[in-house]
Amino acid sequence: MKELFFIGSLVYLLFSTPALAAAKNGLLGDWICQGEDGTTSLSFRSTDSLIYDGEMNRYRLQGDAIMVQGEWDEEAYRYSLNGNRLKVTFPEGDRINCKRVSTAGWQKEDRNQAQGGNAQLRGRLCQWSGSSSSYSGSSYSRTSSIEFDGQGHVLYSSESSYSGNTGMAHGSSGGTRGQYRVAGNQVTIRLEDGSQVEATVNMKQNDGRITELMANGKLWATGLCQ
Repeated sequence: MKELFFIGSLVYLLFSTPALAAAKNGLLGDWICQGEDGTTSLSFRSTDSLIYDGEMNRYRLQGDAIMVQGEWDEEAYRYSLNGNRLKVTFPEGDRINCKRVSTAGWQKEDRNQAQGGNAQLRGRLCQWSGSSSSYSGSSYSRTSSIEFDGQGHVLYSSESSYSGNTGMAHGSSGGTRGQYRVAGNQVTIRLEDGSQVEATVNMKQNDGRITELMANGKLWATGLCQ
């Protein structure tokens, strides 16, 4: 009986101390990380769920380590946290330095709004720009798109094309993830690269769905998506 009481007390100390709770709260949010392999993204969605480089995993904190389930067993990722700066050492010894790009408070607000404001904005909105010249016989067009999931997360991408006497060219970029928040007629979009856009609702359907936004004088609409 004494042994069971000791084990129960130890579990309580490990998982219920104020220090551990503060550490968990300190990690929550989105981070941009730099390592030997380039830039990656890290997001602590909750006190037991994280997304690293697009892959979701469960985790728990143990001392100065983030314990993540590996292929065979748990793996320890040592970390140190200093405000909005985070350093992580992988089990193999590789290191990444991270900077926070969004706060846990905003994520909590997004979750609370997911069934309300954020849910009104779901699907793909696009913005188109282009030009043509009859003199040179050339034309240029660019289509940017933002995919809204209805729960506060976005994916930005863009495509461009050029044709003229010198030939044709096509390019694409994007796959940049981020978050958004709907508050009345205002929409705030934050991407992982640190950029932020403030948009205004331009059109809303009878069922409450938002189908057009105005941002920096440019129209984003479902009707502009091909």
